[in-house]
Amino acid sequence: MMNIKKLIFVFFTGIFLVTACQKNTDIFVPDPGQLNGPDTSWKSIITVNMPVSVLKNNLILQPYQDSILVNSNIASIVTPFGIQVNFPPNSCATAAGQIITGKVQVELILVKKKGDMIRLNQPTMYNDSLLVTAGQIFIRLKKEGQTVQLAPNVRININYVDLPVNHQMKLFIGDESNAERFNWLPNPDLVNNTIVAGTQAYQVYTNRLRWISVAQLYDVTNTSRVHVAVDIASYFTNTNTMAFTVFNDMRSVVAMHGDLNTRKFISGKLPVGKQITVVVISKQGNDYYLGYKTATTALSTTGPVNQLVQVVPIKRSLPEILAYLSSL
Repeated sequence: MMNIKKLIFVFFTGIFLVTACQKNTDIFVPDPGQLNGPDTSWKSIITVNMPVSVLKNNLILQPYQDSILVNSNIASIVTPFGIQVNFPPNSCATAAGQIITGKVQVELILVKKKGDMIRLNQPTMYNDSLLVTAGQIFIRLKKEGQTVQLAPNVRININYVDLPVNHQMKLFIGDESNAERFNWLPNPDLVNNTIVAGTQAYQVYTNRLRWISVAQLYDVTNTSRVHVAVDIASYFTNTNTMAFTVFNDMRSVVAMHGDLNTRKFISGKLPVGKQITVVVISKQGNDYYLGYKTATTALSTTGPVNQLVQVVPIKRSLPEILAYLSSL
């Protein structure tokens, strides 16, 4: 009888140890050669070789590609994802303004999903003001591998469905001058860049290429605002990690930038009382990590400090991370 009890004890002890080990397989463990533990350093300059730069490249959403024949006729592209772009006759030119004819390649992205905004690192912010977007659009033109531009006095027409249509939407222009902090700016040319909101679709007339957004400022009149910060393990740094605040009830995403002084990822000012999800994605060595936590934005009761949201990233494959982002 004693031997049977010992065998039962050993059996259940073994099951417990195996289960415990399985639960810990997703937790970050430094390589045995790292005598001083994982890298917890933060950097003032992010280089292309750092893990976070590799992560961004691996997440990026590739554009839809097609081509038009530029001549004296109107040229159009209709994509499988519901956007049509119409090009007037003789619409393309070199940087010097010389008209280009013949086949021109078109690269096009229409961003509606919040997860795609994360993949492209395209937050919905105008400086420190929150935007709600009805769609972010990217268009680039190339001929024989060289980028070309729209000819002088040419406006293209962009048409896409997005319901419900909001007649308060304005046009914003992508500011790409800072690679680490993409920003949206109000349309500087109301004559050549306009929006027509129909019953089911938006029509955009523009003389610009690259990033534009159909969006509106979120009204914060008489609304308090708060910065949200991630409470996270020390080895998730600005050299290997991205963090975002996603609004659950509207199409808005805010980048959480790494702060060197506090060593935390912190958002811009957000309206209080909103349901959000804080998303953290990291690349540690050859492994990827994903963490997310829902919360409600609220002012601190202990003073003018950031609202902390604790996130515990778990090891996930890149396809699993992309699948999660697609669900947002």
